[in-house]
Amino acid sequence: MADIMTSCPTLKVPVKTGLTTETIVFESLSSWIEVPFRCPACRKIHRWTQKDAWVDGHFNGPDFGFNLETAS
Repeated sequence: MADIMTSCPTLKVPVKTGLTTETIVFESLSSWIEVPFRCPACRKIHRWTQKDAWVDGHFNGPDFGFNLETAS
């Protein structure tokens, strides 16, 4: 699963929302639902919507002890 990211409106930096998802699930979220979270950058409570957020491209799944790039 990948992290759902948004931008801190106070500091203007990308932050994790604390939630993870599959891209296909994220894209099916309603764009009008506001999800509150405590910002890890400024510690304030912000709200994000699907249109304000994105799915981080890094996979946060289990580490199976091998690197796919070097596996043959």
